[in-house]
Amino acid sequence: MTTSFCGLPFADPDRVPAGTVAAVVGVGHSLGSPHKGAEHGPFFLRTVSKEYTWAAESARIYDLRHGVGLFDRVVDVGDLDLAPDLTPGPAEPTLTEVLDAVRALVAALPPRVAPCVIGGDHTVTLPIVTALAERREAPFTVVQFDHHLDLQIWDGAPARPREREPIFHTNVMSHVSDVIGPGRLLQVGVSPFATVEEDSAHALPQFLRSIGRQVCVSAPEIDDAPAFREIVGQGEDIYVSVDVDVLDAADMSSTGYPATVGLSTRRLLRLIDLALTDNRLIGFDVVEFAAGREDRSPRTLADAQRAALVFVHLLGWVSRQGNAPART
Repeated sequence: MTTSFCGLPFADPDRVPAGTVAAVVGVGHSLGSPHKGAEHGPFFLRTVSKEYTWAAESARIYDLRHGVGLFDRVVDVGDLDLAPDLTPGPAEPTLTEVLDAVRALVAALPPRVAPCVIGGDHTVTLPIVTALAERREAPFTVVQFDHHLDLQIWDGAPARPREREPIFHTNVMSHVSDVIGPGRLLQVGVSPFATVEEDSAHALPQFLRSIGRQVCVSAPEIDDAPAFREIVGQGEDIYVSVDVDVLDAADMSSTGYPATVGLSTRRLLRLIDLALTDNRLIGFDVVEFAAGREDRSPRTLADAQRAALVFVHLLGWVSRQGNAPART
């Protein structure tokens, strides 16, 4: 039986109550990655989220910073069913089938309900963003917190940016950029260095500029609040994708590629706040937490708690903004 995230009420994804502002969904798969373990992300984050409500049905989360109770009009629609009935016979579903199912689930949500997704590997971002783009007229920006670009910069791709390989966790943001359009991807916390083949290195700077903006983990804007807010802008609708490997390995070892030098959990939460203060969050995902399902080591559980904290933090933003009076 699926554990409700933070004790939120369950709802059928096809019958989300009127007035709901956000829906939590788990998408536990690692079909777009060479590493196993990300399929257990929803299990771990849901399990450790009990600490926020003492596992009591009547408990509520109160935001001490803003003086409000959280998660009014927020529901949990459970985990996407990735059982073999997605595909004929006993075989595991394909990556395409899973991503199509995610896209259909998000598309079926009422228009003003923000999808809040527990991954899974990073490929889950593409169908969510695609479904949001299809149901919206206004453009939006994707803010990606990640240690890696997840852009296709191999096989001459910077010089021929439209030659896409099939989606994988290492090129997912190239596919996302195709959906949201040029200049609408902000990548935060990425490594200062990227490897590119010599014959296309000359095209990389223009390629990255066409994608949007990259703010490396060592960039001065990481520690300069006004400068970072200027980069993000204001009055925007924003989708946030957090790959937990953006965190320093000391804070997050339960992921496929821990960062030798990454953000602290506190810095990540602060940057999320700066990005959203004058903008509207329309959905988010937290992806790439990875561990064996039976792993109960203190380090893994602490990593899961930090990943859940990031999810709660973002969910608090959706809740507050969705329940705030409309701007005039």
